Amino acid sequence: MNIQDIVVSSRIRFARNINDLPFPHLLAGNEARLQEFLNTVQNVCASKFDGDLYTVNSMNIGGNLCEGAGDYVLTMLVENHLISPALGRSKLGGAIISKDKTISVMFNEEDHLREQCILEGFRLKEAYERLLEVDLALHDRLDIAYKKGLGHLTACPTNLGAGMRASVMMFLPALDLGGDLRRLIKKYAAEDVTIRGVYGEGSEAKGFMYQISNQAAVGWSEEQIIAKVESVVRELCQLEEQARRAIWDRKGVDIEDQIMRAYGTLLFARVLGSDEFMINIANVKLGVGYGLLKLDIPSINRLIPKVLPYTLSVKAGKKLSPHERDIMRAKIVREALLACKTK
Repeated sequence: MNIQDIVVSSRIRFARNINDLPFPHLLAGNEARLQEFLNTVQNVCASKFDGDLYTVNSMNIGGNLCEGAGDYVLTMLVENHLISPALGRSKLGGAIISKDKTISVMFNEEDHLREQCILEGFRLKEAYERLLEVDLALHDRLDIAYKKGLGHLTACPTNLGAGMRASVMMFLPALDLGGDLRRLIKKYAAEDVTIRGVYGEGSEAKGFMYQISNQAAVGWSEEQIIAKVESVVRELCQLEEQARRAIWDRKGVDIEDQIMRAYGTLLFARVLGSDEFMINIANVKLGVGYGLLKLDIPSINRLIPKVLPYTLSVKAGKKLSPHERDIMRAKIVREALLACKTK
């Protein structure tokens, strides 16, 4: 089994703060240093990548979604993992997001800066190297809060030190269905590695998708964090492969029937709900892993965020009703599955 059939994406995130500037939750919004900080962040980002500025109070929506459209764009960015859910609760928050959607620099979330790089597949080291270029440029221009012995100073104590979170999104249906994940979550927690849902802490694992990340950064170097997460990911890939073989040995024909029914539904449905899509696309991905379907997994992974509820409304340029979204989703899915067939 190809590891890329199990690993969806890799993300590196840095948490940074500015000396002599109150933490975001204490900001009044009229501090002179705040505007200076924001101007510097925009200038540095512009020098490193071609991006767009989004703010919570004034969304750069690139179109007319009528009154309240900013909320749709905000949620769309969360759906696509380009900003965090917490950013939407910050009146002074915003983000600069690269045109290719790989780099996002959030400001005034929990920390003054939350920088992240997301890449398809198992590419933690590459994501780290790309983001490090932006981070070093920000360090050159800003008075970043850092104390010898503690490292980067952050709003949450678990981010002290490297101030870095390395995470990998994984597709783990067999470990989930077999009940092994509960045991593994406890096992890896003892090693300071956490397994969470799609959107991090407290979120669900939709479509059997899980985030694997370091739990703390205190006392760990960036290289150690990446090495530890990579080690756990490789181990989980092996365990997932073993679990898939065990499930197939027990009930292969039933699994095949389930996969083919799911594929047929996605190919021929004219109205497709969000939950129904996630259940069926997970089965289709499992079918690719078993060699039953000849489809390109990266293309399927890219399809998933495109048909999420708020993303569909933003794409349509108007607020869609749930039924309108379901019709649009079915059409996009049909076309995408036909386009991602492999020989």
